[in-house]
Amino acid sequence: MNVSAITEMKTQIQQAIDRLQPDQLGQLWEYVQRLTEEPRAPLYHIHEQAIATGVADLAEQHDRYLYGQEKDDA
Repeated sequence: MNVSAITEMKTQIQQAIDRLQPDQLGQLWEYVQRLTEEPRAPLYHIHEQAIATGVADLAEQHDRYLYGQEKDDA
């Protein structure tokens, strides 16, 4: 993409933004924030899975959770 095409695209984007309603601006801002976030490795999200599953001791009883072993056997 050349410089003039980029400049034209920026102008079109600005014009489209100027036509948005206030609530649409908020949605656009949320989208832009997600779009520009630095990607994180999945390992950084493991705490979210622990919270979602209700498992507080992910490592301590991993055999139980992975293989269905009884807690006494783990």
